Amino acid sequence: MHRLVSSHKIGDMVSRRAISGLVLLFFLLLVAFPLSPLAADSSFLAAPPRPQVLAPAEFPHTARMLRRLALSYVPGLSREAREQDFLQKLTQARSMLGLTRLVALRHQTLALAAANGREPSWEFLRRQRWPQGEKVGLTLSVPVWVPCRARRVTTYAGFEKRWETVAMQLPRHSGYVWFAGQLADINDKARYRAETIQFEINSRFAPLVALFLEYIFREGWYEREKRIPLLVVRGGEDTYAASGYSGPVTAECLSFPDEEGASLSAQVKTLIHPSLAAIHHGRHSKTSNHRLGLALDLNDFNFAEVVDGSPNPISRATRQYDRDAMHKLDARHLPAWVYRAGKWVGLRLPQEWIYFGYHTDWAHFDVGTR
Repeated sequence: MHRLVSSHKIGDMVSRRAISGLVLLFFLLLVAFPLSPLAADSSFLAAPPRPQVLAPAEFPHTARMLRRLALSYVPGLSREAREQDFLQKLTQARSMLGLTRLVALRHQTLALAAANGREPSWEFLRRQRWPQGEKVGLTLSVPVWVPCRARRVTTYAGFEKRWETVAMQLPRHSGYVWFAGQLADINDKARYRAETIQFEINSRFAPLVALFLEYIFREGWYEREKRIPLLVVRGGEDTYAASGYSGPVTAECLSFPDEEGASLSAQVKTLIHPSLAAIHHGRHSKTSNHRLGLALDLNDFNFAEVVDGSPNPISRATRQYDRDAMHKLDARHLPAWVYRAGKWVGLRLPQEWIYFGYHTDWAHFDVGTR
């Protein structure tokens, strides 16, 4: 009996020494081979959020496509490998959709409106069905990076002539955006967190949109400096706004010396808006691809009393063509690589068409018109 107890004690001592040795070895390896910033990033402790249809049972075909087209998150995936993965999934998506040019989606959706004797309107079209049975309009949820203090803001939509009507009557919920008021918070990429954003889009366009926005998010997953605070994504809509009942909000924004020049010298202005609706609102003409659910406005804001300072503005200033410099000043500005990715998708870029008065709408991506 005494020998048996002694054997157990010896076994316990050996086990404790082995565990202590392994712990010591782990810490020695950690000192010798420290974790890279990528591996040490807290966002890698959990699986990344994925694009998804909000009501998959109503859109089984589209939901299935999104699952098949999901981008890879293999550890250590290089930038070149990520690009190839993205391009391969885009080719696969276009094949599954039977598309060579994205403008075909516009023609198909306009034909659906004409068959019903209606002018293009998202409020009408979103409730119609494609021949295979799925509705035209769906709500898409996609992963985004947001500043640490960002808060969620519900958006509303309707077929109204004025965005103020939507802001006060709140016709129906149409998704949400994110609000962050301080530039220091907006530019602090090390403290961003992974979230999701929701918006409405044409169901036939949804797989390509999901790939585009997941690619933007995934770049930030692998490289912190490529994180973009994607706070606003606007898709299918006639008129939209946040609530006019939020109360006053304070936000910082850059203001430049002129509306046409190249100077990057800017002042930070602190603005007080009567409500979140004053920052988040919009209305589209009957020719707009937004009314067909075939356009995206990324990081589109309405900041009053600043000169050429709203992120991704409708602008004729030369400075706006230096997208990377603008992004460094205010991370809400889209850098050049986002537009390159948009071109890979087949989208019409802001630089490829002229808004009224020789302006460029830097937030706008769509399927084109011809």
